[in-house]
Amino acid sequence: MGGPRDQRRLHLCTSKNQYIPNVQEKQRPYEAMMAAKKISLEGHGRRQLRSLNATYNCVGMVFANRRTCIDADHVPMILKDDGYVEVLDLEKVVAGDVIVYEDPQTCEVLHVGRVVSNQKIFSERQIRILSQFGRDGEYFHDHTDIPQVYGKHFKFYSERRNEDEPWATLTS
Repeated sequence: MGGPRDQRRLHLCTSKNQYIPNVQEKQRPYEAMMAAKKISLEGHGRRQLRSLNATYNCVGMVFANRRTCIDADHVPMILKDDGYVEVLDLEKVVAGDVIVYEDPQTCEVLHVGRVVSNQKIFSERQIRILSQFGRDGEYFHDHTDIPQVYGKHFKFYSERRNEDEPWATLTS
């Protein structure tokens, strides 16, 4: 599924021309999306709905402009090929950077999102994320407020090219 011969896929490659398997899904029924919205927002006062589209997943939202579903197993290849580097200092995280939630034991990628803001409010760092929860819709949320299945272990990555910043130095 999602291979080069699948009619439901896009021709999608990394900047090093490696094919990224993907599949375009059909929209889910209205009732299912409304139920997903209720579950996703209930008890999470700072989460905000952006869209109830279900034709893509979180990886497709971040790396394919909301056009397709991409298995999270391909995220490390995409990050490497497209020149992303880890941002270790939370103060240096900016809008447009990527957050990757991983299993701390296996380093398996569980979820990704896009940073929309990073503010220090009093002594707390508040990083807002936009992400697609599976195929249950897009939500704005705090970087620590995600469904339990995605875990709490995360890293930030950037593809910025700024020679003055030590974390943006690319290595081969």
